Amino acid sequence: MTGTAGRLLAMLRPHSALMVASMACRVANQGLGVAIPALAAAGVVRVAAGAPVGTLVAWLALLAVVKGSFRYLEQLSGHAIAFRLLAQLRTDTYRRIVPLAPAGLDDARSGDLVARVVGDVDRVEPFYAHTLAPLASAALVPLLTAAGLAVWVDRLVAVAFLPFPLLIVALVPWVARRRVASLSAEARALAGEAGAVFTDAVQGAEEIAVLRARPVVAARIAAATARHGAVRRELARAAAGRVLGGELLSAAAVVAVTLTAIDRFGDGALGLAALAGAVAAAWVGTAPARALEDVVPDLEQALAAAGRLFALADRAPPVAPVAGEGRPLESGRVEFRGVGVDLAGEPTLAGVDLDIADGAYVAVVGPSGAGKSTLVELLLRWRDPDRGAVEIDGADVSGIPDHHLRSAVALVPQRPDLFHGTLADNLRLAAPAAADRELWDALDRAALGGWVRSLPRGLDTHVGELGGTMSGGQRQRLSIARALLRDPRVLVLDEATSELDAAAEQEVLAAVAGEAGGRTVIVVAHRIDTVVGADRIVVLDRGRVAEAGAHHELLAAGGVYAGLWRRHEDVLA
Repeated sequence: MTGTAGRLLAMLRPHSALMVASMACRVANQGLGVAIPALAAAGVVRVAAGAPVGTLVAWLALLAVVKGSFRYLEQLSGHAIAFRLLAQLRTDTYRRIVPLAPAGLDDARSGDLVARVVGDVDRVEPFYAHTLAPLASAALVPLLTAAGLAVWVDRLVAVAFLPFPLLIVALVPWVARRRVASLSAEARALAGEAGAVFTDAVQGAEEIAVLRARPVVAARIAAATARHGAVRRELARAAAGRVLGGELLSAAAVVAVTLTAIDRFGDGALGLAALAGAVAAAWVGTAPARALEDVVPDLEQALAAAGRLFALADRAPPVAPVAGEGRPLESGRVEFRGVGVDLAGEPTLAGVDLDIADGAYVAVVGPSGAGKSTLVELLLRWRDPDRGAVEIDGADVSGIPDHHLRSAVALVPQRPDLFHGTLADNLRLAAPAAADRELWDALDRAALGGWVRSLPRGLDTHVGELGGTMSGGQRQRLSIARALLRDPRVLVLDEATSELDAAAEQEVLAAVAGEAGGRTVIVVAHRIDTVVGADRIVVLDRGRVAEAGAHHELLAAGGVYAGLWRRHEDVLA
């Protein structure tokens, strides 16, 4: 946890002056919280002896205003720092996650990722707003109180007081610290797990209803929530123990100071007003130390949350980023040279050699597990090959700066992600400065323009979260339009027409085929009948290129492709 705290403190460095000011305001506020009751107690004794009450009231009112001002400034400065740093932490975490996707997040659950970026970031807020200043106050105010007792009351009274707040600071929060730290880390992990289970349930609500699995899913949510609740109860028990210890030591401080002050009063070393002020100071002087009872749980929760964030941010991306400006890619020629990839200890691609000319329309087919998706991942550089090289326009993709590669290669996946907003918003993710006429052109080329024109609000139609207001085929065509809007050198479609009916599919494929010549089009297909019009069909089998050629050539060869085609015809028969 020390490393985690160090990293959080390092983020504070640009705001260190403001943080010191916040701490000083806290110490001043808490110090006056001791001085005012002590002054009031001593003043009452003096008023009872005949001193004017107006002077006492004036001093108490003035000090109360000053104390409130310090509290206001502490809260304002502490939260100003916290909210700036939380915004920075959330943004930095997202920026660190982006290079991990998708291959580097294969083992992550979306609900847990959301819990980290949202919930865990929010749990860090007490570290800056409610932890550092109270820690400074807990350490300094008891020392200042003891110094005040020594100067204005009696040194023996100060000696009697000082050990107790120091014991509260040194022992009560830290006796169970290791246990609290482990429980806090477990609580944050279980909170993420509960969030992931709930997210799965929300995203799969339709399937859950169809399968009549609501009781099963509800039981999973209840179990995850119960595990989280059990750990939280353990933390509450630890907190109660700290509160009890703090209260007992605080009461002991009052008893020790009272007995010592009475003894010194009997010796004539101090007066009645000083005695009353000393007892009042002893009662409130331990309050800053006892405040750690609330600070420590927040601190441990903040450190546990930050640890989860840093663990995610520290993951090494599956591919190393490329520095430098590089050159834009002008050709869509794609080459795989002796490419091999091992996943889970097994060869997924083995010695793949493939040359795709600029402007070609090429289909990649093969049985399930043949390596088609891995081929796409390599082209997009979501992972690097273990052997060989992948080149675009004669440049190894491992040396192409990300912005050039993403501009040159566009992917239309089988299940495209759409975002809450309008059709225009989703299209402009690809080209933020695109004019409406460019959006319409892309929609027409994806065979979706007619449908959008029929909508009352046209491009301003809201698509709903994940495109929930659209059919699967409409989402796919919108994704194709979005990819075309980027005008990439290489357009990759990974089963991108799977949810279209036959007529719509042929319309879209004809539009995609029309893009060839102006750009390279690579269609990865599981339905073999969708690619018969391709210039060349590449057949993968067990991670190798089994054969390649036009549809009629491959049928005549009687190889793997011919076997796939016969099975396709048997299904239709």
